[in-house]
Amino acid sequence: MPDDPRPADDPRPDDVPSGPPDEAELARVAVPATVRRAPRYGAFLVAGALVGVVVALVVAFVTAQGSGVSGQEGGILPFLGGQNGVRWVLAVTGAVVGAFVGGGLAVLADRRSVRRRRPAPPD
Repeated sequence: MPDDPRPADDPRPDDVPSGPPDEAELARVAVPATVRRAPRYGAFLVAGALVGVVVALVVAFVTAQGSGVSGQEGGILPFLGGQNGVRWVLAVTGAVVGAFVGGGLAVLADRRSVRRRRPAPPD
């Protein structure tokens, strides 16, 4: 039986210490950590969609009286069935546009967070 308890096919060289490294070895190989505050994309998308829906509904209610978009007979959008159909289309469109704007703002915030990385505070 050999004196070395390691199997013969162990890829580690013989000069690697088996115990925990000392402070000097850790200082030599350690890479300092950085802290970056990355945005949550989902929160930006949902907030953008909600703001888009609210803005679209406000626009629909403000322009409802006397607009030529839809009347009793449907106007230029007869398949929508009047003002409620126009409100739905504007709400969905506002949500999609708002989600895109929110996603764009999240990308800008992410790029800004990459530039503002800082070293992690010591424990």
